[in-house]
Amino acid sequence: MIVINYAGHSGFSVEADNHMLIFDYSEGVLPKPVKKKKIFVFISHAHEDHFNPDIFSICGEYPNVKYIVSYDIGEKVLQDYGIEDYIIAEPGMDIRIESRFRLKVLPSTDCGVAYLAGCSGRNIFHAGDLNLWLWEGMCESEVYDMTEKFREYTKGLKNFWIDTAFLPLDIRQGMYSYLGFDYYMKHFRIKNAIPMHFSGSSKICDDFLADPISRDYKHKITCIEPGGRISFA
Repeated sequence: MIVINYAGHSGFSVEADNHMLIFDYSEGVLPKPVKKKKIFVFISHAHEDHFNPDIFSICGEYPNVKYIVSYDIGEKVLQDYGIEDYIIAEPGMDIRIESRFRLKVLPSTDCGVAYLAGCSGRNIFHAGDLNLWLWEGMCESEVYDMTEKFREYTKGLKNFWIDTAFLPLDIRQGMYSYLGFDYYMKHFRIKNAIPMHFSGSSKICDDFLADPISRDYKHKITCIEPGGRISFA
């Protein structure tokens, strides 16, 4: 079983038997990890809605913490905060951190990276800002370029069964808001999907589930309010 806590925006913790994964903390409250667990802190990019340096002090009291940090943040920031155990994540990385922990790093269509973490027999995907960022007012060539980039950058997920995926669902995109999430669900093997990056009200989750576009996979989607938690067997 894993337990997922939603801190807010794109920030989550995932607790397994021997590990705790923390993704893109920027706000809210994280549960206190059991000290015997290995903690992995993932930061997908430098935007302040995905990276709050408070995470270094929040996790600083625990002895067994490793930080996986996007290349756009860099080593100097980590050194300034006294962080010693870290990996700088570059797109295309595919490494084993431990015998049962595999990390695959995907490029982003905006900034930084996305993470596919294989841990304790499960694959956890956090998209960061790897999304189909289409906006009203884009010209035809801009729509085409973004769509092709998104398809290319997500190809790395093709051969994986994804137990849990944290995926953007951003109301600011207007009529395009659902398209990135829809692409993920229709092109990859995702067992459970959790929306994030609402940029305001989480009502968009209810609207998405009520829309015919999600009809074939809405049973796989779990919407969590900030501060909420859920477990998956």
